[in-house]
Amino acid sequence: MDKDDSARATAAKIAQGHLTAGEVLQACMERVQRYNSAVNAVVTMSPNVGEEAVRADAQVQSDQPLAALHGVPVTIKDCFATAGLRTTSSHPPLRDYVPEQDATSVSRLKAAGALVVGKTNLPQLAGDAQCCSPLFGVTNNPWNLTLTSGGSSGGSAAAVAMGFSFLDLGSDIGGSIRIPAAYCGVLGLKATENRIPRTGHIPHLPGTLRTVRHMLSFGVLARHVEDLHLGLELLEGADGIDLEVPPVSALKSVARGIRPLRVAWWDDFAGLPLCARTRRGLTQTVERLQQAGIHVERCRPEGFDFIQAWQAYGQIAGAEIGLGMPQTERRLLRALGALVPQQQQLTHSLVRGMGLDWRRYNQALQVRDQLISSLEGFLQSWDAWVCPVAASVAYAHSPRKAWQKPADIEVDGQAVPYYEGSIGMTSPFSLTGSPVVAMPAGVVDGLPVGLQWVGRRWQDEALLEVCAEVEPILGGCPRPPLCSA
Repeated sequence: MDKDDSARATAAKIAQGHLTAGEVLQACMERVQRYNSAVNAVVTMSPNVGEEAVRADAQVQSDQPLAALHGVPVTIKDCFATAGLRTTSSHPPLRDYVPEQDATSVSRLKAAGALVVGKTNLPQLAGDAQCCSPLFGVTNNPWNLTLTSGGSSGGSAAAVAMGFSFLDLGSDIGGSIRIPAAYCGVLGLKATENRIPRTGHIPHLPGTLRTVRHMLSFGVLARHVEDLHLGLELLEGADGIDLEVPPVSALKSVARGIRPLRVAWWDDFAGLPLCARTRRGLTQTVERLQQAGIHVERCRPEGFDFIQAWQAYGQIAGAEIGLGMPQTERRLLRALGALVPQQQQLTHSLVRGMGLDWRRYNQALQVRDQLISSLEGFLQSWDAWVCPVAASVAYAHSPRKAWQKPADIEVDGQAVPYYEGSIGMTSPFSLTGSPVVAMPAGVVDGLPVGLQWVGRRWQDEALLEVCAEVEPILGGCPRPPLCSA
């Protein structure tokens, strides 16, 4: 089996008899057995996946119709319900929770023939930009085990980077797909908000009322753009339960025709610094695109104010997440938040939002509408807007208790507040609900750099077509030294 094959190509080889599902699964399982103890990406293994591979091969032999991912191993972020398989969302009260039904996204992958290898690690209730679980410990970065894999889909990104699976389900409310993808050197799609159903995702907790109504999006992590596209095709569309997902699928993209690509880029997020590695990755990407004949220009949408975006994001996220938190915990965080300087706009707004001031919440929604309009108008003239994913590449683990103040992130010697340094560049596009692809921009001084490619809402396919066109120009996903054997 070619380690660099896509999920789509592997499924085709299985269907054509060039590979068996058992052989593909064995190759993935051997890598899990060899490397997972060091990386700690997969936290629960599927006990019956070998039997499922046998059935998949029997189906090939019987000439039955085969689905798009027939026999292809995937992993599932441990906040998506899996019937008969432990699902914890790294929340201690759920340490032994075994759902009776699959999340909609899981059931759709299974219906497409995928083999679920296991569940991947995340921080408690998908609530951090690092991957430190109170149940399963820290997931290490495949490029340097002393560094974070990012969060919250840190186990997902590490598993895909290591070849434990071809595809992993991810969720993203502030960068939880994009940050781990960038840190681990893989691709991540955050689909348009409400393109993929949230049914079976934790949070919210089983049996409780849903409070998060905005900005939470879903997608996949993979090593090939065509697999992001396939994942979207399989996962999108209404399920009759999550009623905010419109009853349409396979939306028509706006045709570009034969004109050359037009790509805008930006690097100044209200003065947030960029580490030298990220700056070089961005510069090299711009140069490669220009050398390939693509029109590239540094520009930004008129009226798109990042400070306004942080304030609105923090107010909405703080209110909706806070509404689902125990009152005592929310009060404690608000009390601690009184110590946050107002110039830390994102952090201050997140904590302030937990005060559940519904007038401010409604004002934040108005700002969200204005920023969506600004970005959508801008992208009518551009095929994508390219920006850094974060101020820094992967940094050293800094686990903490929920009540502890997170440590600053050091960006080339400059201390940057944790939330600004981790989600300051991703949260604006969670606020706008835009589709975003995190793509590797090469390896700089031994660590991968990732950039986010932002597209128009509901035009996910058009964005993916752009990413597929530039993928060979940028070199694709690098393979971590740890799994070069």
